[in-house]
This record gives sequence, C-alpha cells and structure tokens, in this order.
Amino acid sequence: MFYNIIKFILKPLFNLLYSVKIEGLDNLPQDDGYIVCGNHAKAIDPILIAANLPKKVNFMAKSELFSNRFFGYILSNLGAYPVKRGQADLKSIKISLKLLQEKQNIGIFPEGTRNKTGELKAEPGIAMLAIKSKCPIVPISINTNYKFFNKTIIRVGKTIFLDKYFDLKLKNEDYTNISIDIMKTIRNYG
Repeated sequence: MFYNIIKFILKPLFNLLYSVKIEGLDNLPQDDGYIVCGNHAKAIDPILIAANLPKKVNFMAKSELFSNRFFGYILSNLGAYPVKRGQADLKSIKISLKLLQEKQNIGIFPEGTRNKTGELKAEPGIAMLAIKSKCPIVPISINTNYKFFNKTIIRVGKTIFLDKYFDLKLKNEDYTNISIDIMKTIRNYG
C-alpha cells in the first residue's frame, strides 16, 4: 500500500521533471518472480525504474542508506533491502532468493555502484542470483543526461534466460563474465 502511494506521487512528478518515455513494457514477463537490472549513473535510477514499471520491484540498496533510522524505515517499507558492497553479502543473497521464491520481483544494478566513468563492469551477483533462483532477468537501459525537462528514455529489453547454466558448476569468474555479458546487453538497448 505504502509503495503504491509513493509511486502514485512520484511517477507524475519524475516523469514531468525528466520527460520520461518508456519503451518495451511488453517485454516484461507475465509472471512475477523476475530480476530487474539496469545501468546505474545517478541515485534516482531506482525511482525512475520503479515508478514506471507496472509491478512492484524490491531494490537491493547499499547498506549505508539504512544507517539513518528514518530513511531506512522508509526504504524498508518501499521493499528495499540492504546489501554490503564489495563483499559476498550472504544475508542479502538469502533475502533476494527468498523474494524470488515468493514470486516477488527484485531490482539490482549489476555494476555494484553508480558508474560515473562509463566503463563496462559488473559484479557476479546478478548472474549468480538468476542461476540459483532459475528466474529470468529483465534488462533495462536508462538513457538521459539527468537534466530537468530533457528527454529520458527507459528501455525494457527482451527477457534474458540463463537456463543453459542451471546444471553447471560455475566459479566466481564465470558469474562475473555472465554478468558482464548482461551489462553488454543493457548497453545495446541504450
């Protein structure tokens, strides 16, 4: 309920301020339990994505955002959950897998943090979660200069299925390479 109220308020505001156009909504899976992943340049990216997708997305967010009790409370009520960056955070992995098992949708930025250089990079987590949960990935590209009233295009790409990896024994390096391929796909939509 809280999520829907906030979305109702923020969607028209952000879509006006950033002149948002969304493409490819028909690429979203019919069934819930998918992983939304996109490029990440600014802190407003999760808001732009969540406000414009028809179904709720529970975003993984850096744990530092939850250190302020009030802000952490709001984030938690919006479905966000903390991840400790730069390490294998087993708690956030378990939360992600549980949400996906419950047919909820999660949102992850594979780069691990905001990418200010444009360098192609990715953490292994997106591939690992998709393979372990056997859930599809929805690639999303945000194309904007983040200036008010300049056009922002959000493209929802074709769903990525990693089923060819389900029965393989993979190493961290393999997950990283698969995640980089996912980021290449996201860039191609840009």
